[in-house]
Amino acid sequence: RRQYQDDDLYELMRMERVALYILSMDAINFCFWPSSSSSAKNGLEYEHLAIALRKVAEIDDISDDRQDHADSGDSSTYVRAESSYALSPSNLATLTATKLQSLLQPHFPSSSECFVYELPEIDVRCRLLNELGTGLIDHHNGSALNMISKANQSADALVRIILETFPGFRDYVDRDSWTNKCDACDWDAAKSSTSVIHFYKRAQIAVADIWAALGRCSTSSQRCHFTDMKLITTFPDYRVPQILRQVGALQYTPELAAKVNNQEELDEGGVDEVEIRAGTVVAVEEMVEVVKKHLIDISKADSSEKTKNNLHKLLEDVSAVTIDWYLWQRGEKEDRLNLLGPHHRVRTTYY
Repeated sequence: RRQYQDDDLYELMRMERVALYILSMDAINFCFWPSSSSSAKNGLEYEHLAIALRKVAEIDDISDDRQDHADSGDSSTYVRAESSYALSPSNLATLTATKLQSLLQPHFPSSSECFVYELPEIDVRCRLLNELGTGLIDHHNGSALNMISKANQSADALVRIILETFPGFRDYVDRDSWTNKCDACDWDAAKSSTSVIHFYKRAQIAVADIWAALGRCSTSSQRCHFTDMKLITTFPDYRVPQILRQVGALQYTPELAAKVNNQEELDEGGVDEVEIRAGTVVAVEEMVEVVKKHLIDISKADSSEKTKNNLHKLLEDVSAVTIDWYLWQRGEKEDRLNLLGPHHRVRTTYY
């Protein structure tokens, strides 16, 4: 804190650094399971990468050797991270795969005969971080908070801004490519095409993470307190459909079930993958309505003022995002206990 004499500037810089960490994490939050070893499973999980990236982000906190103090820009709106911050846009824009590997690998668990702990597709992840840094510099004055402020407290608007700024977040499938055996349509066409299915898992989870960290319970700033979080869908990845299938909310055809159970890789953007992801979105939306109805039924049975107030708060908090968080956490717990069946496998950068 002693680096910043002004408390408001300190808070803005804290928020900027947190937002950059979240955007960086969600830029490379995909496909952990592939292994370079023929005999050992890749044991790397989301939590390992999140911890490693956090340690990288804390390097200049630990050393207390910050350089180039915060550029406050329009200090009422945004700041720019110091060059000593590993995840500053300027550092992300010039990051190399070798440097990224050297920053993260020391913080992963040690490998064993049964498990390796490695980050697959390091070149691709580096490119996406380069894209993140360059996009912030070119379009948002090098500031994550400046980008967030442009959304005017709208989660939906921030998803759209992320999609326009960073091509790597554009998670969509063109159904015409199935029948015509052609490449998917480009981004400009995809935005208005009726044949395109939009998922936007990483763009939406980035917005939800920013809201959770800087807006949901924050009293210091309103810019991340999004007023339309209910427009965000669940984040259709591996874990959520895996737990939904486990509890019977999703059922696969015998043919698809056999592929998933045998850990066969599905085609990226293929019918099987899209049906699993779309079914996940629909199932969670239906779960939201079931939970809300259950809470309303409880309120009718107990009309006390305290119960009504508590249930009102719960109803306000029920959304696809909060249900997703519950399902994902339950899935992670059950997976560690080996209680889940296999998840579907797709080599993709979108989840």
